[in-house]
Amino acid sequence: MRPLTISLPDYLYEKLMQQAEVSKISLENFVLFQLERDEVRDTALTFLRKRAGRCLMAKEPILKESTPPVWGVPIFTNVDPPVEVGEIRVAADTGEVLSTEMDVAEMIENGHVSFGFESLAIEKQERLMELLALNNERVLASEEQQEMEALVAEEQVLQIQNLEGLEKRLLS
Repeated sequence: MRPLTISLPDYLYEKLMQQAEVSKISLENFVLFQLERDEVRDTALTFLRKRAGRCLMAKEPILKESTPPVWGVPIFTNVDPPVEVGEIRVAADTGEVLSTEMDVAEMIENGHVSFGFESLAIEKQERLMELLALNNERVLASEEQQEMEALVAEEQVLQIQNLEGLEKRLLS
């Protein structure tokens, strides 16, 4: 590790010293901790953006006392008022994201629920996915085609209701 020397205005140096004293650690360790926390937040945001776009945001990471130590990055919806929908976990020793795409999908779903969004029942979602996959492989039987069209129509009605609800929320 290379040494680094920086110059700070007196007021900023005093503020950092006070925060380090409150945390009962040296100024150097306090600054390193802050830099690591910022890096963890950026790592979580990058992971989140690739899977959820900008609909979710990350707050300040919290170092969890576990074995091994893990950073928990609280995740919130990106509209007022923000609602906490989960957390992204990052290994403190390696900086590796421990959360999965399924965790992000669950956070998105939690965000939808917080807005009052409705979605197709799981069974209907699975059946629709099955029918869409079959439709890519072969021509569907008449009953299958009708079932798929009915499920798509139901999904579209829910999407319109969700968008209307979101519009009302954003405009109020």
